[in-house]
Amino acid sequence: MRVNTILWGLFVTFVIGGDGGDVSDEKETSITPKEKTPPESVEMPEALTINDFDKITSEQLSFVEFFSPYCSHCKQLAPTWERTYKNFYDDLKSMNVQMRQVNCVESGDLCEREDVFGYPSLRIYAPVHDRETGQMTGKSKLISDYPRSLVRTEENFKKFVRNAVADYDTGSVDLPSASRELTPDRLLQLIGGKAEQPEFVMFYPGTEKQWKDSEAGRSGFSKTCYNCMENKRLWDKFSNTVLTTVGTNHFSCVTHPEMCANLGLKLSDPTRNPPPKFMMFLPEKVGKIRFDYKGPISIESLKAFASGLYKNSQYEIVSPKTLSEIMDFRKSLPKEPLNSFYPLPNKIAIVFYYDPRTVTDEDRAILPYLLDYVTNSPFNIHLYTAKSIKYEGALNAQAGNILEYIKTDDQEKKPFNKARYLSTTLTTKPTIFVIKDNTLFTSVFQSYAPEDIRDEKKVIDFIESNKFPLYQELTPQLYEYYFPEKAPASNKVVVTFIDSQNAKKTDEILYQLSLAAHEYHELKNEYYFDDLLSKRNAKAQRVAELKKQNANSVAIIKEMRKEIPHLYDNNGVLFTFIDIAQNPTLANDHGWNINSKDYKPGDSIVVSQDKSYYWDQTISGEDLTENRKSLVDILTYLLDPKLITTTPVSITKKLVASPYPKFMRPMDHVHEKGLLGYGFIICLIIAVFKFVNRPKKASGPIIGNLDKAD
Repeated sequence: MRVNTILWGLFVTFVIGGDGGDVSDEKETSITPKEKTPPESVEMPEALTINDFDKITSEQLSFVEFFSPYCSHCKQLAPTWERTYKNFYDDLKSMNVQMRQVNCVESGDLCEREDVFGYPSLRIYAPVHDRETGQMTGKSKLISDYPRSLVRTEENFKKFVRNAVADYDTGSVDLPSASRELTPDRLLQLIGGKAEQPEFVMFYPGTEKQWKDSEAGRSGFSKTCYNCMENKRLWDKFSNTVLTTVGTNHFSCVTHPEMCANLGLKLSDPTRNPPPKFMMFLPEKVGKIRFDYKGPISIESLKAFASGLYKNSQYEIVSPKTLSEIMDFRKSLPKEPLNSFYPLPNKIAIVFYYDPRTVTDEDRAILPYLLDYVTNSPFNIHLYTAKSIKYEGALNAQAGNILEYIKTDDQEKKPFNKARYLSTTLTTKPTIFVIKDNTLFTSVFQSYAPEDIRDEKKVIDFIESNKFPLYQELTPQLYEYYFPEKAPASNKVVVTFIDSQNAKKTDEILYQLSLAAHEYHELKNEYYFDDLLSKRNAKAQRVAELKKQNANSVAIIKEMRKEIPHLYDNNGVLFTFIDIAQNPTLANDHGWNINSKDYKPGDSIVVSQDKSYYWDQTISGEDLTENRKSLVDILTYLLDPKLITTTPVSITKKLVASPYPKFMRPMDHVHEKGLLGYGFIICLIIAVFKFVNRPKKASGPIIGNLDKAD
């Protein structure tokens, strides 16, 4: 778990866009030993081999260069590597880090085992720790690659190592803070976009003197600010994890209350013990300057925000090949379960696709809006730009390969309907692609006029409709996005139960969900495309009839101008899953009465997005599971019951928020009618009661008077 956290932290921090040239030139913060070892007296260590690699790298954090003596780039790097090692020697010892090399000609078996395919390859390895026994002898793990786009200089090597140390944090390292006290003048410059690199600022409820006193080892902050010292330590540690990408600063809202107030911050009264606030300021050229951080105060969350915003603000140009290295952008999918790493990364790429010969500044003005959306999204969304026409071929290949992917063994492969494909992808440039991990249908923003791509509301609405991964875990944090307050009843959410502790079963479930999602996508598009053609033919017939009747031109033109919707936004289906190992009561916590304790991994339900109804049976009345055919059949029925023609349908919708237990579910029909339904039941009960207790008629004639006078 610890190494996974390290891997994720380093990944989001260092896999960056751009050409790597915007590295901060601020003065390096170093650990200075009492007596500096002369560089000329430092000997380079021997190269590691397969015999000692595991043992050596399991002892401490290791920065390793895999090289070939015949590689020209390796030869160019050699002096820089040696100079870094010798000048950084004492700091490495203080931080318990080593720099080592592997000769991939002499140790080809080791390089092959470590999947080294290019030279030089620079990596960080860390010892593997067992949760109970601690560090494991002879075991290490790759936790980070040196960023492709970061220039290989001595300065950047040192920062890269410091970042790794700060992130690894064995407990024996205490790096000085890299954060700088921000002056009012410098803050005004940042607000005006006059920054050379992104600057992350912590606005704290204390004075500048208190901050400095705390750095000097004195008590520092007032006792009324209980969390100030803890937050400062966290910020100090965080500042060392983003050295290569983002500058870190702190600003006193007690010393400068007016400036903080003008920024909308109320931190000048430390007696209220308010938490600090955080803002990122970007250079003016990005298009938007200020971004407020709204997440939890933790190193992981702050780092993800800062690194993600930095990377996305580069508007990195990516080709289809580059994108496939960054995420699982595929032209085809295997007909077998994928080996998934849990939790799923579920990357989504928003790609601004343009023609460099015709794109204008007015077109690019949409990028800051996209950046703002990506920054505030709870999903793992990244922003790129692209100009390679190979994307068009890749998307075309995806559309054709869906048909092969969803084809069963007893089916003929359907022919590729190019007209239907164009009905959802035909567009001018520039446009927007929304590309998702392991998904063969890419959403294309259909732009027909220059003003379309410049309409930020229209573009954001498009992304909002297509922001969901192919399948995603339903967590408390994401619940409101899958089930918003105002959602159309026609949209559905497929919820499947999994147990993440059973990796094999989980992979099989996700495979079935992938098949169902792709098949329903094709089925829905075909349904609406046929409907579109039918409506267009009907319109053409009406126009022809008017002409035949010699109707006036106004009536004919009016009929011709009637617009037929061509976007397939209705009856959307999202696929998600609840991990019963992590969130067993998630459904009940949100008021769902779906008998969730009865469900086991693989069981599924279909829920209307407005949380009104759910279906947990197949169209033949059996329990619904993740089985691709069962899911597609019920989704097809909910799309249009007329599409189900071969199987007798036995399906019942149930209330999500039913007040009744399982055995009383027929009462749902009464409950959904409200007062009218219950009024009818009361009247029925009264009628039955009166009928049962009505006076009985005499069976024979009455003879005489039974009452006698006295």
